[in-house]
Amino acid sequence: MRIAGLGKRFVNLLSKAKKNSVDVIKTNTVSPPQPKTDLFCHQYWDSCANQGIVKQSSKESVSLHGYLNGINHHFIRSPYPEHINQPFLQTGYTPREMIYLTDVEFKSLKPTDKKMTVFRCIAEKPEFFSEYPLYLKRTKIKKGDIIDMKEYAYATSDISYAKVYLPNNKGILYEIEIPEKAKISRIGNSTNNEVTFPRSSKYECFDVKRVQDNDNDYLHVKLRYILPD
Repeated sequence: MRIAGLGKRFVNLLSKAKKNSVDVIKTNTVSPPQPKTDLFCHQYWDSCANQGIVKQSSKESVSLHGYLNGINHHFIRSPYPEHINQPFLQTGYTPREMIYLTDVEFKSLKPTDKKMTVFRCIAEKPEFFSEYPLYLKRTKIKKGDIIDMKEYAYATSDISYAKVYLPNNKGILYEIEIPEKAKISRIGNSTNNEVTFPRSSKYECFDVKRVQDNDNDYLHVKLRYILPD
């Protein structure tokens, strides 16, 4: 399967990124693919590898690691869908371009060499929030369920920091086991990491309990990250 290239548009994007001192992926003379194809399709990524677009690197984090949370609403219920084609902050990219570049970079990251445990908190959502239906669905998780997080999910090895995003101790606390050989974006050090997972990552639930007392009322969900094929 041959994938059409983005041509001059992609080259101009990379030149612009260098001027902004953003360390983006290195490309070769092979034109990269059109992002219209399913980015998690096996045939798509096999073709990218065959054309030299995706190469193993020594990088542990994607270039736009710190900006991805700002575009995650586009994967859930964006109140401004037209913004996906407008430049996002000082990145110089539109969210659509950020998604394409980041997805390719995730495939090139250096795999982890050991198991990790990280924490992610989701605050309780009021019923009038656009995210409420998804939040409600996630509170009904059961042991054995497989969940798919459409966004670039952030987490940290520091549970105290994670709980900053659990105001009033109400919501969901995810405890996520990450096996070795995972291609996740990670910054920090061996004892205090912040990680970001590829979008549409899947996790298996192996334990659920409610923590409820005078000070707390949240769901503690233990997940195991599923390595993509």
